Amino acid sequence: MTPPLPAMPPPARPTPLVTATPAAAPKAATASSAGTPATPADAKLPPAVSLGDIGATGPALLLASSASGAWVALCDGEPKTEKLVLGSGSGEAIDDLLAEDPTGRYVVSAHDGVAQLIDAVSQSRVNLSELGADLRRLRADYAEHRALSFDAGGKHLAYLRRLAGGSQIVVRRLDTGSEQVFSPGAGEVFRLQLSPDARWVTLDLLREDTNKNGKLDWPAPEEPPRKSRCEKPGLPKFRSFQYQARGDAVTRAVLSLGDGAVRDVPDLITPLGASLLVREADGGLRLDVGGKRTALSPASCAARVLFADAERGLVLAACAPPPPKNPRKGAAAAPTGKREVWLFGPGYAKNLQSELYETSTDREAAIGSRLVPLYPGSEASLVDLEQRVVLPLPSGSRVVTTSGPLALIWRGSDLYRYDANSKSEQHLAHGILKNPDLLQAGSSVLLSPFVVVGVGGPAFPSPPRALAMSEGGFVLTASPNSAQPAAAGAAESAIQGPLHWLNASLGTPDGPPR
Repeated sequence: MTPPLPAMPPPARPTPLVTATPAAAPKAATASSAGTPATPADAKLPPAVSLGDIGATGPALLLASSASGAWVALCDGEPKTEKLVLGSGSGEAIDDLLAEDPTGRYVVSAHDGVAQLIDAVSQSRVNLSELGADLRRLRADYAEHRALSFDAGGKHLAYLRRLAGGSQIVVRRLDTGSEQVFSPGAGEVFRLQLSPDARWVTLDLLREDTNKNGKLDWPAPEEPPRKSRCEKPGLPKFRSFQYQARGDAVTRAVLSLGDGAVRDVPDLITPLGASLLVREADGGLRLDVGGKRTALSPASCAARVLFADAERGLVLAACAPPPPKNPRKGAAAAPTGKREVWLFGPGYAKNLQSELYETSTDREAAIGSRLVPLYPGSEASLVDLEQRVVLPLPSGSRVVTTSGPLALIWRGSDLYRYDANSKSEQHLAHGILKNPDLLQAGSSVLLSPFVVVGVGGPAFPSPPRALAMSEGGFVLTASPNSAQPAAAGAAESAIQGPLHWLNASLGTPDGPPR
């Protein structure tokens, strides 16, 4: 293995538009951090992306990679072992990845029954097992960990602390290591989720023994110890083991990190900035602020949340269409299966004159988005939440990603940058493959054979054997397969190590628009 090469400086990260730092509250007790002290924010840190060898030479299996390029999880060696590589090198053995923050800096790994919170940039560690973290998992494919949750800015981690007499909710500041501790009240916490803006922790609680069997039962079973993902990985599955009437009834609740109060909100949909978005029994949406509720959408809308903007307090919703004005006498209106798209806000409602097919799901609130793609039928459009208008796109457009007022559009074999401020397109590249690879991290995209960093362009050629992207425009690639032919009957690995991060923006741009 070659020695590590000089590393590239980490890409500048956008500051989250909403960064709520919870203040200490009367109900919260502050505890000191455990493990290696957190690195001060102004300390000089090593680069996030290393250009050295990642893993060993030979067949490899990529499990996950950081959005910033700071770490990679893979299987390699003989027998294959699951490893976590910080920067570059051979890595360390792990049993599982439990959680990762959206910025790609922090990751929680488990090995030999011990969970560690790792800062992949400073490489400091905190032993969460010593702090009493509840690491039990819910049995569901692709589900996030039930008791570990980061905010969108990668500044806080919420986790459950398991005690003999119950559990505690802990919110840890990742830069200082300080913790706030809260009691959820009676019962058991089944699942928690930290809101993107770190204002709230949403809780699914088992308050009572509703099935009367003398204990509190999860509505889905606990995940048994996992077999190594390196051993004969099977085809992807998507299974849910939760079903109606299994276990005890779940009560929705919220913890406000502003004042430390926990209260049950059974009709909660999602926290929305300083408010809570709820659906009352008649189907109408309401905004709940400290228990006082104001109307958002009428009951006749029977709204389903397509997108919730926690910064602007706006909800993009699909509404049931009104009955026909002049129905035939005695004839029932034929269902269309479509819903009207409306934009709601406090004291604001606008029919966007667009239709989507029926949906039964509600989306969680998000931050940091201005443009939301809509696909009414075969057409495409963008909802500009800043201007509160619908921006139609040319026929055949597909929105690959958005960032602020910009959107990356794929149409035919061409890539375009759309600017919502000027309502204009700029051609970026021609020659998208018929069946391209699509990799994305944040607003950076690889759509073979091109890489576009941060929507703004230009389009660079994508390197061969691409496996993953970083938000700063680095592409994780495999080595050329120079190994001897596999033995008869043996499967040949499609990925060869060591892996490397390559800076796609150092390549020659695809050239002027054509």
